[in-house]
Formats: sequence, structure tokens, C-alpha cells
Amino acid sequence: MPSTDTGRYSSSTATLNAGLQLTAIHAPTPLYYVFGDLKVLTPAEVLHYTDHALRHSSGAYHLFSTHRAHPFNDVFGSVAARAA
Repeated sequence: MPSTDTGRYSSSTATLNAGLQLTAIHAPTPLYYVFGDLKVLTPAEVLHYTDHALRHSSGAYHLFSTHRAHPFNDVFGSVAARAA
């Protein structure tokens, strides 16, 4: 879930590294992170957006803006569009 105070998500460095490796090994199969507010980012997007964002002082987490995430329906389509 995003922080209600800061408007940021956090992702562990281990999760991000695993996602990048999985994406590389299983290309072209996509991998998406779906957050609790049903916004979506790929591991590559998270890495790119954390380049310009704050890092946790321990380096264990990446913090990035919720504004960068894509709405779920924009990525996967809506139920109504699939039923048509």
C-alpha cells in the first residue's frame, strides 16, 4: 500500500533485484508489481523511478512516488472491455 502521508511506495531492494532477474531470464514474459491501491509498475520502471527518488538510508528499500504508477485497468483492461 502507498503511504497515506508521503504519497510513496516502498519496495525492498531484494524484491526489485529478483524482479529484474526474473524479467531477464523469462523475457519476453512481462512481470508487474500490483500495489494495494491497484496501481501497477514493472521492475524496470521501479528501478528507473527510484533513480530520481529518495533512498532509504540503509539501502534496503527504494522509495518512489505513487504518481508514477499506472492504473490497473490501463495496463490489463477493464472487465467491460473484455466482455464485449
